[in-house]
Amino acid sequence: MTPFAPTMQANLVAARMLNVRLNLPSQAWQEEFILAIPATVAWPAPVLTLFHGYGEEPGDVVANSPLVGEAMARGFVVFIPLGAHKYNYGVDYAQRNIELAFEFLSARLPLDLDRIYAAGFSMGGGAAASFAARHQDPDGLRIAAVVNHTGTASTRATYQQSNDTGLFLSPLMFGASPSQDPFAYQRSSTIDLDALGGQLIPEGEMASNLSHVPTRHWNADFDPNPYIVEQTERLHDQMVFRGADSARHVVQSSAHSWSTLDAVAVMDWLAPHTAQLPAPGSVNRAMVDRSGQWNQLEVAQAQPGAFTPVTWSSQPTGNMLYLIEMANAGSVRAHLDDLALDRGSDVRVVLQITDASTPDVALTGFTAPPMNVLRRGVATSAWTYDALTGSVTLEERAGAGWSDWTIVP
Repeated sequence: MTPFAPTMQANLVAARMLNVRLNLPSQAWQEEFILAIPATVAWPAPVLTLFHGYGEEPGDVVANSPLVGEAMARGFVVFIPLGAHKYNYGVDYAQRNIELAFEFLSARLPLDLDRIYAAGFSMGGGAAASFAARHQDPDGLRIAAVVNHTGTASTRATYQQSNDTGLFLSPLMFGASPSQDPFAYQRSSTIDLDALGGQLIPEGEMASNLSHVPTRHWNADFDPNPYIVEQTERLHDQMVFRGADSARHVVQSSAHSWSTLDAVAVMDWLAPHTAQLPAPGSVNRAMVDRSGQWNQLEVAQAQPGAFTPVTWSSQPTGNMLYLIEMANAGSVRAHLDDLALDRGSDVRVVLQITDASTPDVALTGFTAPPMNVLRRGVATSAWTYDALTGSVTLEERAGAGWSDWTIVP
């Protein structure tokens, strides 16, 4: 049964602009969104997803954001989700609502899935970046480029500096403070900033997932919410540290408003980008908050409700895959072709596991079982070959520490 049953209500509110309400039986909150389709569009069409600010609804974005008209004039479909409710701060269930809305749209419209963009203002700026950091599936939903306009990048810091902590403590939101449930706040953020001490908490940093996603940050120089400006600055700095294509634009204004965004400049910058995978040879740090596809890696967690960090790199020149600084991993799977590794030569896999988990590592793309598999230079039987999928699975059993595997074809 479709998750959108039994009803979908759509009302025409303007020429080629739909106000849609989805019935989602699997979710506690239903989802509303505005879908704006330009009069002239070339299918498959690029999609600009706009994330609203605190207390806003999709209609407020239409009224206040110059990006809506500018994007439509360029042939972009504009998708403005509510994300469950007006005060969501990118909480997990709000992002799930948006996922289901994307699923609904992509099943009905020919969308260019390599040209999905995210832009958001204030609370929505943080939500846009968080959504991009948590959606990295090359065969599904991923974001090609992000525009963060004075976004609340850290829900911990926002809680600490908020005049309404009751919103965060509500069982309808996080249901706890950041110290009581840090993971819930971290997975809805891109940086974990302790505003009281001014320190970044690296264990909760999802910005590393955006190291290959171009991002632009905007804010007014005299924005009346300096703590949000600080979060914007700290996110940009951390992305630069991670080697990302990140830049800041500071405009002369004292307004906290969508209107301080230069829509022409934003769309000129967004339009050429297409979604990319991390390049072979690059070093990447994935902060996995749930099992799924994360760029070239399919990661299954050992235990849900916590992060699975993986620093990884495929090295074609040495025909090697590094999976290090890894914890809470049940299994990692990848295809040799996606890693630019040669199935006809020895393939080395270097593991470092920082906890007691014993993940399986499966490499797919072998046309025959290997002649031998070595662990730390010694032949081992702790592996299997699946002829149906062409997968060699290395069964790590030793727990914490380093392992060096070699698959001999």
